[in-house]
Amino acid sequence: MENQGDGWTVSSAYLDRFIDDHRVLANREHGGGSDEQAPYLRYMSQAGWRAAELHLALASRSDLADFAPEPTAPEHVRGWIGKIEAQAARIFDALQHHRETTRESDRALLDRVLAMREGLSDHLAALLPADVDGLNIRLHGDLRLANMLIVKDDIFISGFDGEARLALAERRRKAPAARDVAGLINSIDYSVGAALERARGMAPDEHGRLAAALSEWRDRATAAFMSGYRETIRSAPLWPSDPHAADAMINFFLLEKVLYEIEDELIHRPDWLRIPLTSLLRILSEPASVLS
Repeated sequence: MENQGDGWTVSSAYLDRFIDDHRVLANREHGGGSDEQAPYLRYMSQAGWRAAELHLALASRSDLADFAPEPTAPEHVRGWIGKIEAQAARIFDALQHHRETTRESDRALLDRVLAMREGLSDHLAALLPADVDGLNIRLHGDLRLANMLIVKDDIFISGFDGEARLALAERRRKAPAARDVAGLINSIDYSVGAALERARGMAPDEHGRLAAALSEWRDRATAAFMSGYRETIRSAPLWPSDPHAADAMINFFLLEKVLYEIEDELIHRPDWLRIPLTSLLRILSEPASVLS
């Protein structure tokens, strides 16, 4: 097969087949599951290699001012934190406003998220301290499964025009490679959440077991992507030298991405609000020093 499709389509096909056959439940009960997911994990590892190669190529163009890497400075960190705090304040207000019209089955989740509002600023500062080291580079800007084309069992990255909602100057703005990495991780998470939404016709106990098993799927897919990425990026100075700080930076930009998804779902698809709310709760529930 030469053209398998984009990463989102391929992910959805794997996940739906996984659910339809109930393999994920049987494998979970017997402690297996690796063989069923193995082909998909190879794709995710390849996605990690290609994303890292892209970042290395973008960072290598020091001869061009628009592409030359720049050290991450305290003023960058303050700007990113301030932007996310303003975004979060707007979103928490919107969530509170829409609480009564939110699907009743999602209301308890929404209340748990709202209860974490007060601690958000401290959590952001812990994830990304002002003295974090690393480099800001030109990014892909919209790195997600739908922009990963699987052709001849390899990965080709597309969609270099960036997020359409952003002004051109914003799309060209340099930032840590972790922002792209967080975008792909969020896309993996969303593919799993979307598959679970499509399986809502199951009995509650079966749906609960499926949710736990798909959480393992998400974690393994994310680990495969990150393993491929780290293997390729190796010692390039694109990351903080402390691996814990590097993973915390990913979580910081993952929060940024998840907050955007919440705002987008509130406007366009409130029935899917559970997906980014669950992601936000998971990130904020972890100590900031825990690896993602």
